[in-house]
Amino acid sequence: MKTSSSVEAIARIEIQKRIGLIQIIIYMGFPKILIESRPRGIEELQMNLQKEFNSVNRKLNIAITRIEKPYGNPNILAEFIAGQLKNRVSFRKAMKKAIELTEQADTKGIQVQIAGRIDGNENCAC
Repeated sequence: MKTSSSVEAIARIEIQKRIGLIQIIIYMGFPKILIESRPRGIEELQMNLQKEFNSVNRKLNIAITRIEKPYGNPNILAEFIAGQLKNRVSFRKAMKKAIELTEQADTKGIQVQIAGRIDGNENCAC
């Protein structure tokens, strides 16, 4: 389920269903983005999820957990590279920056692969 606020840096979402409770745990790299961008963002998210789950008699609990080293997570790193490419940064600079950020996060290794046409430029002489 996509959120309307285009919040990035979400690593994973866990949904735990119990008899009288639905607990949603959101693992984020930068939780301040969600909290500072829209102060009522969490309440809106809770209302939307209440409608989505059709949980009238169940309690809905949302917990936001911060990831210690966000650039060690591949999903967050992929969103970072995609954002750089959307902002028209050269792909070599984006890859080097991603490698640098993962080295700072003390990861064992990284493999970055970018494929396809960027911005749909036609370079073939057909």
